[in-house]
Amino acid sequence: MSDNSKKMAVGVDLGTSNLLIYVEGRGTVFNEPSIIAIDKATKKVVNVGIKAANLVGKTHEKVEVIRPLSGGVIADVEMIKELLEFTLDTIFLSKMDNIRKMLICIPSEITETEKQAICLLGHGMGIDNVMIDAEVKAAAIGNGLDIYEPRGQFVIDIGGGTTDFGVLSLGEVVLSRATKVAGEYFDRQIIEHVKNTHKLEIGDQTAEKIKIALASIDGDLPVDEDGHELTYIAKGRDQVEGLPQQAIIFAHEIREVLLRCFETIKSTLIATLEVTPPELSGDLVTNGIWVSGGGAKILGLKQYFEEIARVPVHISDHPLTAVINGTKKLLQFEGKHYFGESRVGMEARAQ
Repeated sequence: MSDNSKKMAVGVDLGTSNLLIYVEGRGTVFNEPSIIAIDKATKKVVNVGIKAANLVGKTHEKVEVIRPLSGGVIADVEMIKELLEFTLDTIFLSKMDNIRKMLICIPSEITETEKQAICLLGHGMGIDNVMIDAEVKAAAIGNGLDIYEPRGQFVIDIGGGTTDFGVLSLGEVVLSRATKVAGEYFDRQIIEHVKNTHKLEIGDQTAEKIKIALASIDGDLPVDEDGHELTYIAKGRDQVEGLPQQAIIFAHEIREVLLRCFETIKSTLIATLEVTPPELSGDLVTNGIWVSGGGAKILGLKQYFEEIARVPVHISDHPLTAVINGTKKLLQFEGKHYFGESRVGMEARAQ
């Protein structure tokens, strides 16, 4: 019989854009794109993560690059299994019986059937204790919020597939909303803009690079060292001639694209606030709203949301890792129920 005390707990942030894995005693050991490349003939995994992402749009007919999650929902259950198995095999050197329990945090749009499928995947890998929890809950804890007291906390997680809104109190999600307007949608809109305005066809990776370099939503436009508006040289295929070409993209263009995208996010935020219970809504006047996820890095987001919600808005210090940081604490809280800051604090100090 194996010594269960020597086995480790594992936390997984199964995001549309990125897969993050935390291992008890080792910290976050994997933080790469949720992408897998397989050999079509043998169905064997060729690469995962960054190496697989580098193959997007550049493969031959024998290799297929797959995103198992799309728009915050499961697109391919079997590929999620392959992605997790390959990654965990690498981390644990093919000794997954060293895993005592696994907590998987998922987007709120995933259905109960899909949750059950993910649990079964964990059991299929030989892990008996598999738990599921909401990314928005883990993000709140990862941001250092005490969600176990009887007071309202509001979190917005702008991920790759969905933007999730959650109101939390007494350790659970009181209500949540989600929209599929998020990182991937931003990229698609940038692709359309460049195509329509500059007659240039670009791929997903180039669109994401443009977004990272130029994205802003409010306030002054981003500028370079000389004070000039930031630009990005996008390279792709000329839509008219079909030849390799490039175009200069300006920061103001991307702001216009994002402002159109954020109209849906704005509407969902207002709709969530309108149905928040009055006492919890009153708590937000003091506690404000916390924003995490890759979209939290968009310049001017704090001012944009404050103008809408009229409460303080806090941007996470570690927006990309807030969820996985939260899984660490959720793994420690398993089977317990906390209501006071002092008790949560004692648990945190006992780590």
